Amino acid sequence: MNRGTPVLVASCLAFAAESFAPERAPAQVTLTPRVIQIDKVKCAELQTVSDQKLDRLLVYFNGYVDGMRRHTVWDERQVGELIDRAINYCKADPNETLLSAFTRAAR
Repeated sequence: MNRGTPVLVASCLAFAAESFAPERAPAQVTLTPRVIQIDKVKCAELQTVSDQKLDRLLVYFNGYVDGMRRHTVWDERQVGELIDRAINYCKADPNETLLSAFTRAAR
């Protein structure tokens, strides 16, 4: 597996999530693009982002962790449970990194 595989998996998951999301009027969505270092994002940031950015972050981190684990099947129920576990870890320790919470949740 090359280094780009996790990013590719996450991108595909983000695309799939957007494809199944209900359409929104373009005027509703005003996002300021960011470049983030994923090992620095703290759980506390989940409380400060818009719902759309939150969804994107959660899908990205799930895809990243799945890519690292070489998962090639997306099971909506299992992914939902993993994200719920990661969010619970974040609620328990807002200073934890989101990547750490997802890594723990994936065990």
